Amino acid sequence: MGVPRIIRRVEAAKKDEKRSKVSAGIAKPKKKRADKLRALASAFNTEAQQEKQDGALPLSGLEAKYQVHEKIGTGKQTIAVYRCTDLRTGQNFAVKRVPNGQLGSTHANEQPIFAALQGSAQLIAMREVIQSTHSVDYVMELAEGGDLFEHVMRHGAIPESQARALFAGILQGLGQLHSAGFVHRDIKLENVLLMRPDPADASDVRLADFEFCTMEPAMGAVGSVAYAAPETLPAGDMPYTQAVDVWAAGVALYAMLSASALFDAPEDAALTRQRILSATPGTACDDSSWSDTSAAAKDLINSMLHPDPAARLTVAAALQHPWLAGLSEMPVAPPSRERPKFALRCTWHPKAKRWSHGKAGAAAPADTDMSMLLDDDDEASPFVACPAEWAPEHAMSRSL
Repeated sequence: MGVPRIIRRVEAAKKDEKRSKVSAGIAKPKKKRADKLRALASAFNTEAQQEKQDGALPLSGLEAKYQVHEKIGTGKQTIAVYRCTDLRTGQNFAVKRVPNGQLGSTHANEQPIFAALQGSAQLIAMREVIQSTHSVDYVMELAEGGDLFEHVMRHGAIPESQARALFAGILQGLGQLHSAGFVHRDIKLENVLLMRPDPADASDVRLADFEFCTMEPAMGAVGSVAYAAPETLPAGDMPYTQAVDVWAAGVALYAMLSASALFDAPEDAALTRQRILSATPGTACDDSSWSDTSAAAKDLINSMLHPDPAARLTVAAALQHPWLAGLSEMPVAPPSRERPKFALRCTWHPKAKRWSHGKAGAAAPADTDMSMLLDDDDEASPFVACPAEWAPEHAMSRSL
């Protein structure tokens, strides 16, 4: 006997209900979980890509002592500078983060230089160096005014009165470096930091970035080609001196006063080198745009940009230049007061009213003898006839 139709309907309904419950309890949650995983993976990838683009690395080495804020500067490749705050004191600093992979290859270790130059007033001060698994973090004083390049880009050419004070700070910093025996080798506007947004004094200036800093004599072409001295450009490893920093400082002063680059040919390093190697003494400021610049400022620039390093000013001499003393014109040299190349012992003869070259007791020259004899023999010789009022009152002889 077959199963009653009503029972078959009930069993079919139960199977449908069971199938519906299984579908609702498994398939739907799986979909939600997959969506969440995809969203998390997407967010993680986006954050990782952004960190890669920004050059940011995990800040775990700093987070124990500092809160890291916005990026305030960038360097080569993934090197970046951030503003940070000491969690204990609330004081602001800057931290330069160098990935471990670049230290010693594309970026030199600056820690020994900072240690050797500690306490120098015009050099950026290092607070501490933190080594982490990902990077070396240089914590240093914060330059709230940014760098000199940004300042010139915002405000244009710097007036001479302000530029004089700032440039004195640059030279003082170089003097501190040079007195310790170092050559900076990368002096440029970007490596001159300003401690205030409105710098007005040499104390507002700090030199930074000692990546290429080394003892004198130095070798090898490093730094920015637009600021390179002629003696660093020929092929080969020829040693050079601290004079290369003076040249670079002269290029920086030119840019400060004109808001333009003297030798730089954008996107053409070869042309920049050619311009530098073709430089001639005393012609840096010949352009008509320099007509309103003081003669003293132009003289200082030309003296620092002499192609011959032996004829170039030293830092000490540049600090004594009249322009830095506040003068606009170069002082006129007084006439030479050289001593005569010979001396004559001359005797006056009252009767003949003559000077003669010889001993006091020598015979007087004849009235008609007017020749000038400058020989050194012992005999009296006529020297010159003089008016009576030139006659000495007492002395019978004198030296001329």
